[in-house]
Amino acid sequence: MEYAKPLNWEKLEDDFKNERSVVLFLGTGIDFGAPHGIDYSWDSLLNHLLKYAVMQMLPSDNLGKQVASEMSSSAKKLCEKLTDDKNQNDENRLKEKVSELKEQIDFDSQFPRDVKSTIVKQTMGNEAYVKLIQDFLYGKMGKNDIIEAGEKYVGWLNDKAKSKPDFFSLFSVADMILRNRNIRAVVTQNYDQFLCDAIRCLQDNNEYKTFVNYTRQIKPNIICDWKGQVGFTSDDINIYHVHGFIPRYDVTQAPQDNKIVLSLDEFYEDSRNVYSWQIAAQLHFLSQYTCIFCGLSLDDYTNQRLLHYTKDKHHGNLYYITANCGNGLRKIKDSIKNKFHEKNGLTVLYDEQGYGHIYQLLGELRDGKSK
Repeated sequence: MEYAKPLNWEKLEDDFKNERSVVLFLGTGIDFGAPHGIDYSWDSLLNHLLKYAVMQMLPSDNLGKQVASEMSSSAKKLCEKLTDDKNQNDENRLKEKVSELKEQIDFDSQFPRDVKSTIVKQTMGNEAYVKLIQDFLYGKMGKNDIIEAGEKYVGWLNDKAKSKPDFFSLFSVADMILRNRNIRAVVTQNYDQFLCDAIRCLQDNNEYKTFVNYTRQIKPNIICDWKGQVGFTSDDINIYHVHGFIPRYDVTQAPQDNKIVLSLDEFYEDSRNVYSWQIAAQLHFLSQYTCIFCGLSLDDYTNQRLLHYTKDKHHGNLYYITANCGNGLRKIKDSIKNKFHEKNGLTVLYDEQGYGHIYQLLGELRDGKSK
C-alpha cells in the first residue's frame, strides 16, 4: 500500500540529494518497540527508579510518622513487610512488593518528570541509581537480542509484506546512517549503547551488505566530551551522549568525562555553564548543520532553550519528526503544536500514517552520491 509522504518530506530529500551535512538529535523514542515488550521510554525509566527510591524511604523515618499513619491499611502492611525484610536480598520478592506499592501510589499523575528524577537522586545519592539504570537498560536485553532484532530487520528489508520487526525505529536510524555519507554525527540524550550496537550489527550482516547497494564502513564512537570534529576521519561516526553514557556490564570503563545528567540540579548546572561541552557541542551542530530531531520531545525546556539560542542563526534546516497516533481531535492538537514548533524555526515532518511509516522512509533516504 502506497502512503502519501509526510509533510515537508521533499524538502528533507532535497537536503540529502544536495549532500548537506546532517546531524541527528535522538531521544528514547528511537528505542520504541524493543524485544520482550520492554518500555524504554523516559517515563518508564523514571518510574522504575522512583519505585526503588520510595522502597528505600518507606522503612525509615524519611516520610515522617504523620504520613505513615495516614497511609491506607494495605500500604501500612507493605511498609511493615519492607521493614522486616529490608536486610534480605530476594530480588523476586522485592519486585512483587514494588508492584504492590505501585498500586498504592499513582506516580504518573502525582509526580512530574523533573520531580521524579530529583527525588531519586536525593534519596539514592549521586551514583547509586546508575546500577539501577544499567539493570533497566540491559537486564533483559543482551547482545544476542540485538543481533536477532537486526536479522529480523534485514529480513523485513527483503520482504516488506512482513510486519515491522522489534526495534524497527532503532534499526531504521542505523540503516539511514550507514547509507548516507553526509550524516556527520549523532547527538543523543539516551544513556544506552543500542544505536552503536545496531550499526555494528547491520555492518556485520552479510545479507544486509548484499541487499543494500551502498553502505559506508564506519566506526561508531561513543563520545562524552567535545573537542570539535578534529582527529576523526570520514570513517568515524561520533555518537555524543550529552546526558552521559551507561555501558553494558562487560564494558569495564566508560568514556572520559562521562557525567550522568538526571536530576533538576544537574540540568540547572548545565544550563548555567555555557562553556560545558554538552552545550558547546549542541550549539555548534544546531547553528552549522542540518539537524533532524528523532524520538525526543521538544516540550523539554533544555531543547527549547537551545533552539531559542540558535533561532535564525543556523546555516542548515532543522527538522522535527512527529506523527499522528490518534483520532481527528488529536490531529487538531498536533496542528496547533506543529505551528508552535515552526515559529521556533523548525521544519516539521508530520506523518499522518504514524511513526512506523516515517521511520521506514528515514531508512530509505539516500544522499546524492548513493543510488
